[in-house]
Amino acid sequence: MSPWRAARTLIALALVCASCERSEPSPQAPPSAPAHPDDPPTARRDIKSAFEAARDALQHPADGGGRAWLALDQGDDGSVVAGRSRQWKIVYEAGERGVAVGGEVFLQVSPFFEWSSPQTVDPNALGYTRVSTTASGVELEARSIDQQLLGVRIAGRALAAGEQLLLEYGAGPAGAKADPYAERDSKFFIAVDGDGDGVRRLIARSPGVDVRPGPAAMLVATLTSTARVNDRVRLCVALLDSRANRVEPTAAELELLDLEPGLELPRQVALAPDARGAITLEGRALAEGVFRPRVRALVDGRVLEANANPLLVSSGPRILWGDLHGHTADSDGTGSPEDYFEFARDVAALDLAALTDHDHWGMEFLDEHPALWERNVAAARAAQRPGRFLALPGYEYTDWIGGHRHVVFFGAQTPLLSAFDERYDTPLELRAALRGSEALIIPHHPGGGPIAIDWSVAGDEELEPVVEICSAHGSSESLDSPRVIHSPRPGSFVRDALERGRRLGVIGSGDGHDGHPGLAWKGPHYPTGGLAAILAEELEGASVRQALIARRCYATSGPRILLRFAVGNARMGGVLPAAQAADANLFAQIIATAPIKSIDIVMRGERVLSLPGDGLLEFAASATLTDLAAGDWVYLRVVQVNGGMAWTSPVFVE
Repeated sequence: MSPWRAARTLIALALVCASCERSEPSPQAPPSAPAHPDDPPTARRDIKSAFEAARDALQHPADGGGRAWLALDQGDDGSVVAGRSRQWKIVYEAGERGVAVGGEVFLQVSPFFEWSSPQTVDPNALGYTRVSTTASGVELEARSIDQQLLGVRIAGRALAAGEQLLLEYGAGPAGAKADPYAERDSKFFIAVDGDGDGVRRLIARSPGVDVRPGPAAMLVATLTSTARVNDRVRLCVALLDSRANRVEPTAAELELLDLEPGLELPRQVALAPDARGAITLEGRALAEGVFRPRVRALVDGRVLEANANPLLVSSGPRILWGDLHGHTADSDGTGSPEDYFEFARDVAALDLAALTDHDHWGMEFLDEHPALWERNVAAARAAQRPGRFLALPGYEYTDWIGGHRHVVFFGAQTPLLSAFDERYDTPLELRAALRGSEALIIPHHPGGGPIAIDWSVAGDEELEPVVEICSAHGSSESLDSPRVIHSPRPGSFVRDALERGRRLGVIGSGDGHDGHPGLAWKGPHYPTGGLAAILAEELEGASVRQALIARRCYATSGPRILLRFAVGNARMGGVLPAAQAADANLFAQIIATAPIKSIDIVMRGERVLSLPGDGLLEFAASATLTDLAAGDWVYLRVVQVNGGMAWTSPVFVE
């Protein structure tokens, strides 16, 4: 059952979430007082109750009846370039039970990004929508109900089976502006309240249009980060438009600059139109060192340039880059599951990615539409490339009481255990159901945003070993973190969890809703992004999962900053026996993607040392920590002058 079962209140709540997903911290009413005495202060019982009421509302047989389609001129496929305006004509035809007097037909354009809101007031403004019918005696009362939502109430007489409405979205000179994020089959959702009782349902299939990318505006060059001598390396070069969409077929000439003798890559390459703006070049690491090639592209007479991320060739550990949190149009994002994984693999050049659409949020819910969940899992399986790309099924456990988590599956079993199922609607019940499986649970945007995490729930180092410290919402490290998350909640940050005694590693993940896993931070929509750096030798599920359980990982806000960190004999994420903590030596190495602004050592919840980066690209140092004791923890934070950030997993003193 879709969110159309709810009355208007639920639509408004959906738009609260939509504003939370945007880059700007938007004003919100504070959470209402908990309805349950045991609720944590961060709980949003109001949202959960609204969704439960929508789920339990009674449907009339006429709700969701009828069909709709686009009326297009010959040769017009209805598509539009991202962010541009045009007009669409949508025809709704009543089903066999019609629409009663007082019933309504609704046009819902995606509320999660920047489509124009359909409106009937100003013919010269964006989104002006003209509504008409040829059904004699039927009167139409059209009005905007909320952002991106138009209702058309039936008056005069009932709309009979087979009779039609015409909705001209963007009928004025300004047209209606499309979403700035490219996707196939972006829906104009049509819902029907057939009997007028305020309960509505989506029709079986709403019409959709393709949103095409704009012209090439930026170049991204992503190089393998770590290698050993004689290892093969890859350089992925991608042309993106101004919103980081992968461009349509485009020819370009590529030239590699600053190639040093120790790195073997082709110096000139032609990018053919059928490559759709992205190509992966194969090369080899021939000598130890740090390599920073640049790429220049000649596109339609214009020159675009990009610096590749640094490649460290050494005998050190291998770093795999992943984005373990993102959304598609199957919940509250953009694009299809298939396109999501293709972008992660072939454009962002990730080593691994997880798709984590909401269990119970969006226009249709995974927990009520098993075919959608099956499609997500199938898309992950199809995107796998052994030894090159690991695609992981997952979902967001959308718990409005204890905080949101995402569940990522590393094995064959992929049960969808919804936060709206009474058997699994607490974090403890979710863990109990997943215990013994090849899955991990990852708390995300813990410090605030849509909802903060309740850290009073006991930890679980086997199933919940890491936390997402940074995402598109901002940093959840601490209140004094740069680029802190919107709607911050003191007591809910990662540092607060560590002070409670939780042993957690840290990762970043995008939580992108724009269809750009791994590169959400490249577009203007989000203030930050997030990537997980995982120290694992094998690119396969068991190896990656074990590395996360062991906390052999760190986080960045998007850039591929290279970090090494150890205290005594314990590397990042590890445990240092208290007997070895006295006068322990701390070692840190940073290979940045932009000049370093600052380097901070955080111990026991406070910055104990802050060093200026002096604009360096590479930094290595050691120091002696003289007062470590059992229960202490230490981690490293790096900030670049361009705003890029990175955090190591802590070393814990046992």
